[in-house]
Amino acid sequence: MKRFLAGTAFLFLIAAGTACWAGPAEEVAQIAAPRLKALYSGDVEAYVEAYADDAVFYSSFTPFRIEGKDAIRAFFSQLVQMYLKRQVFIRHPIARVYNDNLVIQSSYAVLNWTNAKGEYETFDTRVSTVWTKMDGKWKIVDQHFSRLPVPGHPR
Repeated sequence: MKRFLAGTAFLFLIAAGTACWAGPAEEVAQIAAPRLKALYSGDVEAYVEAYADDAVFYSSFTPFRIEGKDAIRAFFSQLVQMYLKRQVFIRHPIARVYNDNLVIQSSYAVLNWTNAKGEYETFDTRVSTVWTKMDGKWKIVDQHFSRLPVPGHPR
């Protein structure tokens, strides 16, 4: 459960590493950066605000998807209680824009988590986040988080 929570949470953080150019990708990037800070500080409400009410979140740490903003909020509430320190390092971000109302962000991220016992865990991940403009606001409608394979370890 710890690994599931840790990995899933940082899938959303990928948004912080978006490429910078004018238009939808820049707008999404402006939303994503404060979200990462909210997660670091444990402000779950500010972090989940960007999700659509019917958003879906997938993680390789759980066999089933998490459906809806309330379930996503519950997941991240548990995550910030389990891991008192959270760091994310975004690598190789890319943002693709379609029709000025859809942005797909993809990246790799290194997640560094520390639990209440002071135990430190690192996860190498890849993340895809789908944003769409709804009623004039950018919202995450789908996010997928997976751990990278570890060489020499079967899955």
